[in-house]
Formats: sequence, C-alpha cells, structure tokens
Amino acid sequence: MQTETRNTETLGALIDKLSIVNLKLWHCQELLHSPNATEQNQGEERTKLEAKNTSLLGQRERLIAVIDEWVNQAVTNPEGMLLANPQNKIYGRFRTDEQHA
Repeated sequence: MQTETRNTETLGALIDKLSIVNLKLWHCQELLHSPNATEQNQGEERTKLEAKNTSLLGQRERLIAVIDEWVNQAVTNPEGMLLANPQNKIYGRFRTDEQHA
C-alpha cells in the first residue's frame, strides 16, 4: 500500500533552502581546509567546525532527498501536489487605507 505524502513546500522554497545550506557548507569547509584557517582553528574550535560540517552534510542530504521526492510526486501524482497552506501576500498598491492603521 502506497502512502501519499503531502508536501507543504514549493520546489523553489526547497531549492532556496538547499542553496543556503550549500553556502554554509562551502564556508565551513573553507575554514576547515584552507592552510591559513587550519592553523587558526585547532582543538575545540576545529571540533566544533567538524561537527557543523557533519550536520550541514546531513541537512544537504535530507534536502536533496525531499527534492527528489517532490519531483517524483509531481510526475506520478500531480493532483497530490496542492499546497496545504498557500500564502497570499499583499503589497503596496493592493492595500487599503484601513490596513495601514
């Protein structure tokens, strides 16, 4: 029996999260592996960076898996892709004077 997974995120939001994690990972690994940074990051600081690197790699792996699931569901069951909580934003010219109060 196949269970239906409802994803409340858009593909763009997932990719945005992945890009942020990738940037954090790049900076973390830069601190871990550059010759100058390696001399400065010894002991407890290096242990913290290694733990952060491991955490970011896990986050990256999970986000990639969620994106893969999202794309698979979009192809196999597009009707199930409806957002549970769509966001409706109102900007500038669409607001009334009553909303500014």
